[in-house]
Amino acid sequence: MAKGHRKRNGLPLWSIPCLLMAGVLLAVDRFGGGEQLDTLLQSIAGNTGFVQAALSAEIGALGWESVSEHQPNPVGVEQVVSAQALPQSMTDAETSCDTDATGTLVSESLFALPDNVRKAVDTSNAPTKTASGAAIKQLTITGKSGDYPGQDGIYISNMSGLSYDLAGMLADPLKITKNASSNEPTVMILHTHASEAYVDQKGGRSEDPAHNVVYIGDVLTEVLQQQGIGVVHCREIIDVPSYNQSYNRAMDIIEAQLEKTSSIKVIIDLHRDSMITSSGMEYKVVSEIDGQTCAQLMFVMGTNAGGLTHPNWKSNLNFAVNLQKSILAEYPTLMRPINLRKQRFNEQATTGSMILECGTSANTIEEAEVSIRAFGKKLAEYLSQ
Repeated sequence: MAKGHRKRNGLPLWSIPCLLMAGVLLAVDRFGGGEQLDTLLQSIAGNTGFVQAALSAEIGALGWESVSEHQPNPVGVEQVVSAQALPQSMTDAETSCDTDATGTLVSESLFALPDNVRKAVDTSNAPTKTASGAAIKQLTITGKSGDYPGQDGIYISNMSGLSYDLAGMLADPLKITKNASSNEPTVMILHTHASEAYVDQKGGRSEDPAHNVVYIGDVLTEVLQQQGIGVVHCREIIDVPSYNQSYNRAMDIIEAQLEKTSSIKVIIDLHRDSMITSSGMEYKVVSEIDGQTCAQLMFVMGTNAGGLTHPNWKSNLNFAVNLQKSILAEYPTLMRPINLRKQRFNEQATTGSMILECGTSANTIEEAEVSIRAFGKKLAEYLSQ
């Protein structure tokens, strides 16, 4: 047995009050107090402090970062944990390519709702429940009146603990230009979690490329190629069979492609996000383009704060910051604040590497397609400057 670890015998002390509470609740329900019990439980579920404690206790065991408390604003939005939904088959024994310094499991987006959450465009024709039956609410997150540091409309949710010079990045943008010939690919698109899907798929996952983020990658590939930009699109379902080995597999794919195609400058790891409350409510993030409802997008940018080598993370962030500025100039609500993280998420591969979250599991695939077409248009423009 490893030094410093002792085998525990019997029930842990914290489980005793839980068992007693369970017994009380069962007794109340059995003797006709079910309605009053439901009212009490709904009241508890609406208490953000209680929800935070419960969530921290539950997901903290996996090493995920706990969520910060958010007081609901007048729109009545509850606290939300934004994290990738892990498949039931994942085990604690599986390890990730990109972990923090303590080797904990990670997900791309951990996002606490800002103060500026507001009602968004009408989506009356969209589903009101997911394929799994969870209720859906919608919101738009821009960062304008939240607690995020920002400048010129660019806001960053900094979860890395590191400092950066946003003003300097905006004043001196990192320039990445497309290759002269489309036969020399400039962009690589892949999907570390390719099974991530949208509201029509049960559990928000599918291995069918016609119904998951691979299809969104197909659309982005088409848009870029129409603008004369060469693209390599990896359509492999990387996260099957092992979700938490997917970053290892993705890096192997990236390195092999870079060795084969040295002209690649921009690597887009295309995902979809997930925003689910403790009560099972799912949130979709929405914007509007030419009267069409679409899914909001978000860059997730890595750093070296987790202890892994990523010497050029500020260059990657510079590229994302200035690309976001270009996008927002035409589509003011399309982008959520940039999510800056401790992990590097394989973004050390090139200075143009990024994770792009396209909507959430509560968005429709049609909403995601509208967004990615707009993104592709602006990316092509930016690379053509």
